[in-house]
Amino acid sequence: MTISAAMTVPRLPTATLEPVRFGEFLRDRHLISDEQWLAALAAHWSAAKRSRIGDVIVQLGALPIEVVEAEARAFHDELDVVELEIDESHLPRSEKTTLPGMRVPSHQALA
Repeated sequence: MTISAAMTVPRLPTATLEPVRFGEFLRDRHLISDEQWLAALAAHWSAAKRSRIGDVIVQLGALPIEVVEAEARAFHDELDVVELEIDESHLPRSEKTTLPGMRVPSHQALA
C-alpha cells in the first residue's frame, strides 16, 4: 500500500443550498415579467424602509394582492426539504456532524 492510498479519505459530495426568492418564483411562474421583477427589486432596494417584495409588486400594480397572497402560500408550500442520512464512520472526528448535547435537570433525569 502506498502512502497516498492510505491517506485518501473518501469525500462526500457537497450539498449547496440556494436561496429561493419570492420575486423570482413569481417571474418563473410567468406571473410577472422580467421588467416588472427588476422594477420591483429596484424599488425594494432603493426604499428608505424596505417592504417585502410582494408588497412592492402590489404597489407597482404588477399583481393584485389576492394573487400575491395566494402565490405566497404556494411558495411556502412548494419548498422542498431534503433530509440526508450520511455514514460518517469513515470521517475524521473533526468532520463529523455533531449536535449540541441537551442538558436535563438532575431531578428529571431520575424520574
